[in-house]
Amino acid sequence: MKYMPDLIKKTIEYVKVKLKDEHTGHDWYHTERVWKLAKKLQEEEGGNKELIELSALLHDLGDYKKYEFNQIKGNFVLLGMMDVLGIEEEDKEKISQIIEDAQFIGDDTEPPKTIEAKIIQDADFLDALGAIGIARTFATGGKIGRVLHDPYRKPRTRLSKKDYQTKKNAGTSINYFYEKVLKLPKMMNTKTGKEMAQKRAECVKDFLDKFSKEWEGKQ
Repeated sequence: MKYMPDLIKKTIEYVKVKLKDEHTGHDWYHTERVWKLAKKLQEEEGGNKELIELSALLHDLGDYKKYEFNQIKGNFVLLGMMDVLGIEEEDKEKISQIIEDAQFIGDDTEPPKTIEAKIIQDADFLDALGAIGIARTFATGGKIGRVLHDPYRKPRTRLSKKDYQTKKNAGTSINYFYEKVLKLPKMMNTKTGKEMAQKRAECVKDFLDKFSKEWEGKQ
């Protein structure tokens, strides 16, 4: 796939419009961060530059969670959007597969096979870590009506695909850090991604330590 700056620019403007009313931390700014992270990872790790950039920009538009967890429906919506953008048929299929392979589905998540999907997954995971990840966790928690914290409710030791998809508000936002966020560093695919994830995870751990002490009135 030949790199086409005009197509990237067109896709950026399209995605901005599509995500302008998103309030759960999956907005345009999340997409922009994932796109920038993906570009950084691609520079270090390789892979098809345009496929990676387009996949990063489009990765949340056909999100099955928005379509009753129906992957087929989500892919259909995404393919329609790529039609609008004028993406070639062969590349549409590749982008759809990259995005599908990069999805987090709880503890049932498997490592992607292609470098492009590995990079998209790492970039998306990185944005769930660090200070930004903390903010996004609480933004999503408020949106879906999830409890902030309950010290009597312990984190689920295993978060299955079904639980991740359909029981997001069954836990608490604080437990979510243990159920998903802090597991991400070990799930990273690339050397660069792993190094960045470890640094961001330390920020999350530091926050949780401070939160616990303040909750108990120790600070």
